Amino acid sequence: MEERPESRRGKGVVLAGWALVVAGVIGVIGGVVPFSLNAFRILGGEKTWSSSSLAGHGVEALGLSVEWAMLSSAIGAYLGALLLASGRAWLKGLDAARLLTWIYVAGGVTVNATDLAIFLFHAETGPLRVQMILLDGIALAFPVAVGILLLVYRPGAEGA
Repeated sequence: MEERPESRRGKGVVLAGWALVVAGVIGVIGGVVPFSLNAFRILGGEKTWSSSSLAGHGVEALGLSVEWAMLSSAIGAYLGALLLASGRAWLKGLDAARLLTWIYVAGGVTVNATDLAIFLFHAETGPLRVQMILLDGIALAFPVAVGILLLVYRPGAEGA
């Protein structure tokens, strides 16, 4: 991977890189913490964590399993790691930055659209379902927006 000189990167690229890094850190933490808590529940800590605990994302209240919540959290942590890697690649001016970001966009759209469909068509009705649909809608909007920015932004035009 070839690194580009700092002077060739525009301010927009640096800002986008930092935005992806921050979103990636949030994604990793937001995935690893509930993943760990759900793993603890599955491995025998069910007595410590009730079914209404934060560890389960409230998915039990929606009629979904702790295992599903654990898988969802693992995938969220993975997407966060992809965001973090792509942000760092943009900041370093690596040629792989666009590819890493497209990999995140493809995974983010696929996972978040699937997650949204699960809550739309499978979860039990109620205020928690509405909240999860709104949050998953926002989660889906982010990779879509990043993909649109990748289509609009041309590195050759700005010398990035």
